[in-house]
Amino acid sequence: MGNAIRGTGLACALALGAAGASAQSIGGQPDHEIESSAIVEPQVHAPRLTFTNTSGGEVTFYGQFNPAFQSFDDGVSTTSGLVDNGNWNSRLGFRITQPLNETTLRLRFETGLGLRSSAAISQEARRPDWVDWQRTSLRWFEAALDTRYGTVSVGQGSTASDGAAGLDDSFTFHAGAADSSDGFSSFRFRDEAGALTDITVGAVNETFDGARRFRIRYDTPSIGGVVLSTSYGRNVLVGSDKRHFYDVALRWSGDLGDFAVQTAASYGLDDDPRGDNQRRAAGSMTVFHIPTGLNLTLSASSRMNGPEHQYVRAGWRRDFFDVGTTSLSVDYYRGRNFVSDGARTENYGLYAVQSFDAVSLDAYIGWRRFTYSDRSGVSYRNADGVLIGARWFF
Repeated sequence: MGNAIRGTGLACALALGAAGASAQSIGGQPDHEIESSAIVEPQVHAPRLTFTNTSGGEVTFYGQFNPAFQSFDDGVSTTSGLVDNGNWNSRLGFRITQPLNETTLRLRFETGLGLRSSAAISQEARRPDWVDWQRTSLRWFEAALDTRYGTVSVGQGSTASDGAAGLDDSFTFHAGAADSSDGFSSFRFRDEAGALTDITVGAVNETFDGARRFRIRYDTPSIGGVVLSTSYGRNVLVGSDKRHFYDVALRWSGDLGDFAVQTAASYGLDDDPRGDNQRRAAGSMTVFHIPTGLNLTLSASSRMNGPEHQYVRAGWRRDFFDVGTTSLSVDYYRGRNFVSDGARTENYGLYAVQSFDAVSLDAYIGWRRFTYSDRSGVSYRNADGVLIGARWFF
Protein backbone atom coordinates (compact mmCIF):
# COMPACT_ATOMS: atom_id res chain seq x y z
CA MET A 1 0.00 0.00 0.00
CA GLY A 2 2.83 2.38 0.88
CA ASN A 3 4.53 1.92 -2.47
CA ALA A 4 1.24 2.47 -4.30
CA ILE A 5 0.69 5.75 -2.52
CA ARG A 6 4.24 6.77 -3.17
CA GLY A 7 3.73 6.15 -6.88
CA THR A 8 0.83 8.55 -7.07
CA GLY A 9 2.13 10.97 -4.46
CA LEU A 10 5.57 11.55 -5.86
CA ALA A 11 4.58 11.55 -9.48
CA CYS A 12 1.87 14.05 -8.73
CA ALA A 13 3.51 16.23 -6.21
CA LEU A 14 6.67 16.52 -8.15
CA ALA A 15 5.85 16.77 -11.74
CA LEU A 16 8.00 19.61 -11.02
CA GLY A 17 5.29 21.23 -11.98
CA ALA A 18 3.81 20.01 -9.06
CA ALA A 19 4.50 23.02 -7.63
CA GLY A 20 7.23 21.98 -8.92
CA ALA A 21 10.72 21.87 -8.44
CA SER A 22 12.49 18.72 -9.38
CA ALA A 23 13.03 17.01 -12.68
CA GLN A 24 10.43 14.27 -12.49
CA SER A 25 10.76 11.86 -15.38
CA ILE A 26 7.72 11.59 -17.62
CA GLY A 27 7.94 9.00 -20.34
CA GLY A 28 11.69 8.98 -19.88
CA GLN A 29 12.03 12.73 -20.31
CA PRO A 30 12.39 15.37 -17.58
CA ASP A 31 9.25 17.43 -17.10
CA HIS A 32 9.58 21.02 -15.97
CA GLU A 33 5.91 21.76 -15.27
CA ILE A 34 6.04 24.01 -12.27
CA GLU A 35 3.63 25.99 -10.11
CA SER A 36 2.51 25.96 -6.31
CA SER A 37 1.27 25.52 -7.56
CA ALA A 38 0.48 23.14 -10.04
CA ILE A 39 1.23 19.62 -10.41
CA VAL A 40 -0.33 18.35 -13.51
CA GLU A 41 0.29 14.80 -14.51
CA PRO A 42 -2.96 13.27 -15.78
CA GLN A 43 -1.46 9.79 -15.86
CA VAL A 44 -1.34 9.82 -12.06
CA HIS A 45 -4.85 8.35 -11.98
CA ALA A 46 -5.85 7.72 -15.59
CA PRO A 47 -4.36 6.70 -18.93
CA ARG A 48 -3.31 9.61 -21.10
CA LEU A 49 -4.60 10.32 -24.59
CA THR A 50 -1.39 9.30 -26.34
CA PHE A 51 -0.73 8.63 -30.02
CA THR A 52 2.52 7.17 -31.31
CA ASN A 53 4.33 6.97 -34.65
CA THR A 54 6.58 4.29 -36.09
CA SER A 55 9.78 6.16 -35.17
CA GLY A 56 8.96 6.23 -31.45
CA GLY A 57 7.41 9.68 -31.31
CA GLU A 58 4.41 10.43 -29.10
CA VAL A 59 1.69 13.07 -28.96
CA THR A 60 -0.10 13.31 -25.62
CA PHE A 61 -3.19 15.41 -24.98
CA TYR A 62 -4.16 16.33 -21.42
CA GLY A 63 -6.29 18.76 -19.48
CA GLN A 64 -8.40 19.39 -16.42
CA PHE A 65 -11.55 21.17 -15.31
CA ASN A 66 -11.42 22.42 -11.72
CA PRO A 67 -14.57 24.29 -10.59
CA ALA A 68 -14.92 25.19 -6.92
CA PHE A 69 -17.27 26.84 -4.46
CA GLN A 70 -15.41 29.72 -2.80
CA SER A 71 -16.48 31.40 0.44
CA PHE A 72 -14.69 34.23 2.24
CA ASP A 73 -15.84 35.56 5.62
CA ASP A 74 -14.08 38.87 6.35
CA GLY A 75 -15.55 39.24 9.85
CA VAL A 76 -18.51 41.35 8.71
CA SER A 77 -19.92 39.74 5.58
CA THR A 78 -19.46 36.56 3.57
CA THR A 79 -18.74 36.54 -0.16
CA SER A 80 -19.34 33.24 -1.94
CA GLY A 81 -19.91 31.76 -5.37
CA LEU A 82 -18.64 29.41 -8.07
CA VAL A 83 -15.11 29.98 -9.42
CA ASP A 84 -12.29 28.29 -11.25
CA ASN A 85 -9.74 27.16 -8.64
CA GLY A 86 -6.73 29.42 -9.13
CA ASN A 87 -4.50 27.07 -7.12
CA TRP A 88 -4.65 24.64 -10.05
CA ASN A 89 -6.72 26.21 -12.79
CA SER A 90 -8.63 24.56 -15.64
CA ARG A 91 -6.44 24.05 -18.72
CA LEU A 92 -5.80 22.13 -21.92
CA GLY A 93 -2.51 21.13 -23.47
CA PHE A 94 -0.46 18.64 -25.43
CA ARG A 95 3.10 17.32 -25.50
CA ILE A 96 5.06 15.97 -28.44
CA THR A 97 8.19 13.87 -27.96
CA GLN A 98 10.34 12.66 -30.84
CA PRO A 99 13.54 10.62 -30.39
CA LEU A 100 16.39 11.79 -32.63
CA ASN A 101 19.18 9.24 -32.34
CA GLU A 102 20.75 9.98 -28.91
CA THR A 103 18.65 13.08 -28.27
CA THR A 104 14.94 13.74 -27.83
CA LEU A 105 13.00 16.73 -29.10
CA ARG A 106 10.05 17.81 -26.96
CA LEU A 107 7.35 20.36 -27.79
CA ARG A 108 4.70 21.54 -25.37
CA PHE A 109 1.65 23.77 -25.56
CA GLU A 110 -0.69 24.53 -22.67
CA THR A 111 -3.24 27.23 -21.96
CA GLY A 112 -5.60 28.05 -19.14
CA LEU A 113 -9.24 28.26 -20.17
CA GLY A 114 -9.61 31.83 -18.90
CA LEU A 115 -12.49 30.97 -16.55
CA ARG A 116 -13.42 33.19 -13.60
CA SER A 117 -10.52 32.70 -11.19
CA SER A 118 -10.78 32.46 -7.43
CA ALA A 119 -7.88 34.95 -7.33
CA ALA A 120 -9.99 37.63 -9.05
CA ILE A 121 -12.99 37.56 -6.69
CA SER A 122 -13.31 40.21 -3.96
CA GLN A 123 -15.98 41.92 -1.87
CA GLU A 124 -16.75 44.22 -4.80
CA ALA A 125 -20.27 43.83 -6.18
CA ARG A 126 -19.12 43.46 -9.79
CA ARG A 127 -17.61 40.09 -10.61
CA PRO A 128 -15.30 39.20 -13.50
CA ASP A 129 -16.82 37.64 -16.60
CA TRP A 130 -17.19 33.88 -16.53
CA VAL A 131 -14.90 33.53 -19.54
CA ASP A 132 -12.18 36.08 -20.22
CA TRP A 133 -9.33 34.37 -22.07
CA GLN A 134 -6.33 36.65 -22.57
CA ARG A 135 -2.83 35.96 -23.76
CA THR A 136 -1.67 35.82 -20.13
CA SER A 137 -3.68 32.57 -19.93
CA LEU A 138 -1.00 30.97 -22.13
CA ARG A 139 1.08 28.78 -19.84
CA TRP A 140 3.45 26.76 -22.05
CA PHE A 141 4.70 27.20 -25.59
CA GLU A 142 8.18 25.72 -25.71
CA ALA A 143 10.63 23.48 -27.49
CA ALA A 144 13.19 21.45 -25.54
CA LEU A 145 16.07 19.20 -26.50
CA ASP A 146 17.19 16.42 -24.14
CA THR A 147 20.78 15.25 -24.57
CA ARG A 148 23.38 13.39 -22.55
CA TYR A 149 24.72 16.81 -21.58
CA GLY A 150 21.43 18.08 -20.20
CA THR A 151 18.29 19.80 -21.43
CA VAL A 152 17.92 23.14 -23.23
CA SER A 153 14.41 24.61 -23.44
CA VAL A 154 13.26 27.76 -25.24
CA GLY A 155 9.89 29.50 -25.15
CA GLN A 156 7.12 30.20 -22.67
CA GLY A 157 7.56 27.96 -19.64
CA SER A 158 9.01 27.65 -16.18
CA THR A 159 12.08 29.63 -15.22
CA ALA A 160 14.79 27.78 -13.31
CA SER A 161 13.45 28.93 -9.93
CA ASP A 162 9.78 28.17 -10.63
CA GLY A 163 8.51 25.81 -7.94
CA ALA A 164 11.59 26.01 -5.73
CA ALA A 165 9.46 27.25 -2.82
CA GLY A 166 6.53 24.99 -3.62
CA LEU A 167 7.57 21.38 -3.17
CA ASP A 168 4.64 19.58 -1.58
CA ASP A 169 4.06 15.84 -1.39
CA SER A 170 0.77 16.11 0.52
CA PHE A 171 -1.36 16.29 -2.66
CA THR A 172 -3.64 18.82 -0.95
CA PHE A 173 -2.29 21.93 -2.70
CA HIS A 174 -5.47 22.44 -4.77
CA ALA A 175 -7.45 22.69 -1.52
CA GLY A 176 -4.90 25.19 -0.18
CA ALA A 177 -1.40 26.03 -1.42
CA ALA A 178 1.47 27.61 0.51
CA ASP A 179 0.86 30.88 -1.36
CA SER A 180 -2.77 31.91 -0.71
CA SER A 181 -2.78 34.44 -3.56
CA ASP A 182 -4.25 32.10 -6.17
CA GLY A 183 -7.09 31.11 -3.89
CA PHE A 184 -8.12 34.42 -2.30
CA SER A 185 -5.77 37.12 -3.60
CA SER A 186 -8.20 39.99 -4.19
CA PHE A 187 -10.13 39.88 -0.92
CA ARG A 188 -9.49 42.78 1.46
CA PHE A 189 -9.14 42.77 5.22
CA ARG A 190 -11.58 44.82 7.31
CA ASP A 191 -10.56 47.06 10.20
CA GLU A 192 -12.02 46.73 13.69
CA ALA A 193 -14.84 49.14 12.79
CA GLY A 194 -15.83 46.88 9.89
CA ALA A 195 -14.62 49.10 7.04
CA LEU A 196 -12.73 47.59 4.12
CA THR A 197 -9.04 48.49 4.05
CA ASP A 198 -6.59 48.58 1.14
CA ILE A 199 -4.73 45.51 2.44
CA THR A 200 -5.51 42.46 0.29
CA VAL A 201 -4.74 38.82 1.00
CA GLY A 202 -2.46 38.70 -2.05
CA ALA A 203 -0.45 41.71 -0.90
CA VAL A 204 0.58 40.02 2.34
CA ASN A 205 0.96 36.40 1.17
CA GLU A 206 3.75 35.38 -1.17
CA THR A 207 6.47 32.75 -1.50
CA PHE A 208 8.80 34.66 -3.89
CA ASP A 209 8.87 31.66 -6.17
CA GLY A 210 9.86 31.87 -9.80
CA ALA A 211 7.25 31.96 -12.56
CA ARG A 212 6.61 31.05 -16.18
CA ARG A 213 8.29 33.44 -18.62
CA PHE A 214 9.45 33.43 -22.21
CA ARG A 215 12.91 32.14 -21.42
CA ILE A 216 15.88 30.05 -22.38
CA ARG A 217 16.68 27.46 -19.75
CA TYR A 218 19.37 24.85 -19.21
CA ASP A 219 19.18 21.85 -16.85
CA THR A 220 22.17 19.64 -16.19
CA PRO A 221 21.83 15.86 -16.27
CA SER A 222 20.86 14.34 -12.93
CA ILE A 223 24.00 13.28 -11.07
CA GLY A 224 23.24 11.42 -7.88
CA GLY A 225 19.81 13.01 -7.91
CA VAL A 226 21.24 16.55 -8.20
CA VAL A 227 20.11 18.88 -11.01
CA LEU A 228 21.39 22.43 -11.55
CA SER A 229 19.18 24.77 -13.59
CA THR A 230 19.62 28.29 -14.90
CA SER A 231 17.50 30.56 -17.10
CA TYR A 232 17.08 34.03 -18.56
CA GLY A 233 13.64 35.31 -19.50
CA ARG A 234 11.22 38.14 -20.24
CA ASN A 235 7.52 38.56 -19.50
CA VAL A 236 6.44 38.93 -23.13
CA LEU A 237 2.77 38.31 -22.32
CA VAL A 238 2.59 41.65 -20.47
CA GLY A 239 3.88 44.39 -22.75
CA SER A 240 4.39 46.92 -19.96
CA ASP A 241 6.73 44.59 -18.05
CA LYS A 242 10.28 45.46 -19.16
CA ARG A 243 12.11 43.42 -16.52
CA HIS A 244 14.81 40.86 -17.25
CA PHE A 245 14.61 37.68 -15.16
CA TYR A 246 17.78 35.77 -14.24
CA ASP A 247 17.31 32.56 -12.23
CA VAL A 248 19.38 29.67 -10.92
CA ALA A 249 18.24 26.68 -8.88
CA LEU A 250 19.68 23.51 -7.37
CA ARG A 251 17.50 20.46 -6.75
CA TRP A 252 18.07 17.06 -5.21
CA SER A 253 15.74 14.08 -4.93
CA GLY A 254 16.36 10.62 -3.58
CA ASP A 255 15.46 7.97 -1.05
CA LEU A 256 16.88 7.81 2.47
CA GLY A 257 15.76 4.45 3.78
CA ASP A 258 11.97 4.52 3.95
CA PHE A 259 11.88 8.26 3.27
CA ALA A 260 11.54 9.81 -0.20
CA VAL A 261 13.06 13.30 -0.07
CA GLN A 262 12.81 16.23 -2.49
CA THR A 263 14.71 19.49 -1.98
CA ALA A 264 15.13 22.72 -3.94
CA ALA A 265 16.87 26.07 -3.48
CA SER A 266 16.87 29.05 -5.86
CA TYR A 267 18.09 32.58 -6.37
CA GLY A 268 16.56 35.10 -8.75
CA LEU A 269 17.34 38.60 -9.98
CA ASP A 270 14.56 40.72 -11.47
CA ASP A 271 16.43 43.43 -13.37
CA ASP A 272 14.14 46.42 -13.90
CA PRO A 273 15.59 49.07 -16.27
CA ARG A 274 12.93 51.54 -15.11
CA GLY A 275 13.08 50.93 -11.37
CA ASP A 276 14.72 49.07 -8.52
CA ASN A 277 16.10 45.61 -9.07
CA GLN A 278 14.76 42.83 -6.85
CA ARG A 279 16.68 39.84 -5.57
CA ARG A 280 14.84 36.85 -4.17
CA ALA A 281 15.84 33.57 -2.58
CA ALA A 282 13.61 30.57 -1.95
CA GLY A 283 13.83 26.95 -0.91
CA SER A 284 11.67 24.03 0.13
CA MET A 285 11.85 20.40 1.16
CA THR A 286 9.24 17.66 1.24
CA VAL A 287 9.70 14.31 2.95
CA PHE A 288 7.40 11.33 2.33
CA HIS A 289 7.45 8.26 4.62
CA ILE A 290 6.73 5.41 2.22
CA PRO A 291 5.30 2.78 4.62
CA THR A 292 2.83 5.11 6.38
CA GLY A 293 2.08 7.89 3.87
CA LEU A 294 3.00 10.57 6.43
CA ASN A 295 4.65 13.60 4.86
CA LEU A 296 6.18 16.90 5.89
CA THR A 297 6.83 20.05 3.86
CA LEU A 298 8.99 23.03 4.83
CA SER A 299 9.63 26.18 2.80
CA ALA A 300 11.07 29.65 3.24
CA SER A 301 11.77 32.62 0.99
CA SER A 302 12.60 36.30 1.04
CA ARG A 303 13.00 39.33 -1.13
CA MET A 304 16.41 40.68 -0.17
CA ASN A 305 16.08 43.47 2.42
CA GLY A 306 12.30 43.08 2.27
CA PRO A 307 9.46 40.71 3.16
CA GLU A 308 9.97 37.04 3.92
CA HIS A 309 7.97 33.91 4.66
CA GLN A 310 8.24 30.56 6.43
CA TYR A 311 5.83 27.67 5.92
CA VAL A 312 5.21 24.17 7.28
CA ARG A 313 2.68 21.53 6.24
CA ALA A 314 2.12 18.07 7.74
CA GLY A 315 0.11 15.52 5.78
CA TRP A 316 -1.06 11.93 5.63
CA ARG A 317 -1.89 9.94 2.51
CA ARG A 318 -3.57 6.57 2.82
CA ASP A 319 -5.92 4.23 0.94
CA PHE A 320 -8.79 4.20 3.41
CA PHE A 321 -11.28 3.42 0.64
CA ASP A 322 -11.12 1.29 -2.50
CA VAL A 323 -12.05 4.26 -4.71
CA GLY A 324 -8.69 6.00 -4.30
CA THR A 325 -6.20 7.64 -1.97
CA THR A 326 -7.28 10.03 0.79
CA SER A 327 -4.95 12.98 1.41
CA LEU A 328 -5.14 15.07 4.60
CA SER A 329 -3.01 17.98 5.81
CA VAL A 330 -2.64 20.93 8.17
CA ASP A 331 -0.43 23.94 7.52
CA TYR A 332 0.92 27.17 8.98
CA TYR A 333 2.24 30.24 7.11
CA ARG A 334 4.12 33.18 8.66
CA GLY A 335 5.06 36.31 6.74
CA ARG A 336 7.05 39.37 7.81
CA ASN A 337 7.33 42.95 6.52
CA PHE A 338 4.74 42.70 3.76
CA VAL A 339 3.42 46.14 2.72
CA SER A 340 5.29 47.83 5.59
CA ASP A 341 8.16 47.17 7.99
CA GLY A 342 7.08 45.31 11.09
CA ALA A 343 3.92 43.88 9.50
CA ARG A 344 3.04 40.31 10.30
CA THR A 345 0.95 37.72 8.46
CA GLU A 346 -0.17 34.43 9.99
CA ASN A 347 -2.35 31.82 8.27
CA TYR A 348 -3.26 28.24 9.14
CA GLY A 349 -5.64 25.70 7.71
CA LEU A 350 -7.07 22.19 7.29
CA TYR A 351 -7.35 20.34 3.96
CA ALA A 352 -8.72 17.05 2.60
CA VAL A 353 -8.67 15.49 -0.87
CA GLN A 354 -10.37 12.24 -1.90
CA SER A 355 -9.32 10.70 -5.20
CA PHE A 356 -11.74 8.63 -7.29
CA ASP A 357 -9.43 6.76 -9.63
CA ALA A 358 -12.09 5.12 -11.81
CA VAL A 359 -13.50 8.46 -12.98
CA SER A 360 -10.30 10.56 -12.83
CA LEU A 361 -11.69 12.88 -10.18
CA ASP A 362 -10.36 14.54 -7.03
CA ALA A 363 -12.92 15.96 -4.58
CA TYR A 364 -11.49 18.41 -2.04
CA ILE A 365 -12.24 20.87 0.72
CA GLY A 366 -9.92 23.39 2.33
CA TRP A 367 -10.30 25.96 5.12
CA ARG A 368 -7.79 28.65 6.00
CA ARG A 369 -7.79 31.46 8.56
CA PHE A 370 -6.03 34.71 7.59
CA THR A 371 -4.60 37.17 10.11
CA TYR A 372 -2.65 40.37 9.55
CA SER A 373 -1.22 43.15 11.73
CA ASP A 374 1.06 46.14 11.21
CA ARG A 375 2.35 49.24 13.00
CA SER A 376 -0.13 51.67 11.46
CA GLY A 377 -2.39 51.64 14.50
CA VAL A 378 -5.17 49.91 12.54
CA SER A 379 -6.54 46.64 13.93
CA TYR A 380 -7.51 44.14 11.24
CA ARG A 381 -10.20 41.52 11.62
CA ASN A 382 -9.40 37.87 11.03
CA ALA A 383 -10.87 36.29 7.91
CA ASP A 384 -11.75 32.74 6.89
CA GLY A 385 -11.60 31.27 3.41
CA VAL A 386 -13.09 27.99 2.17
CA LEU A 387 -12.68 26.17 -1.15
CA ILE A 388 -14.84 23.12 -1.97
CA GLY A 389 -14.42 21.62 -5.39
CA ALA A 390 -13.80 18.73 -7.74
CA ARG A 391 -11.01 18.39 -10.27
CA TRP A 392 -11.71 16.18 -13.30
CA PHE A 393 -8.77 15.46 -15.56
CA PHE A 394 -7.60 13.42 -18.49
